[in-house]
Amino acid sequence: MDFIKKYRNFGVYCFFGFLASLINIVIFDLSHNDLHITLWIANTVAWFISNFFSFFVTKRYVFKSEMGDLKKVFQEGIAFLVSRIFSLVFDDIFMIVAVFIFPWNNLIIKAIDQVIVGLFNYFSSKLIFNYNNRHLIERFRALRDKRKSRNEI
Repeated sequence: MDFIKKYRNFGVYCFFGFLASLINIVIFDLSHNDLHITLWIANTVAWFISNFFSFFVTKRYVFKSEMGDLKKVFQEGIAFLVSRIFSLVFDDIFMIVAVFIFPWNNLIIKAIDQVIVGLFNYFSSKLIFNYNNRHLIERFRALRDKRKSRNEI
């Protein structure tokens, strides 16, 4: 029972992460392979749509963070987006390089890419939505204000 409690968030994240990855792969496939959109544009569009889905399910079902007021959702959304931009850069570079280096199907490469990106995203999401870090932005502001007041003295 302790094992389930200890790894509950990771297990639920894996389930919803799988769904987000599936959304990402399907949109990438349709965009790039069917509509013949440039690889990095198709990959970026897939990233935006899958991350929009991922923000809400990760917030609500993985880390059980309440929606709260609009300001809080916006702040968490910005932090989520900033952390995910790092994964987007990796995602785009990995896809472009791997597709040109390896003679594999681009969907196989995309699936490998999604596992690597998913692990990074789990740990960055944990920082944003975790109970102990829910008020991370407020802590940074308080620290900044404390430093400002020290400098004014």
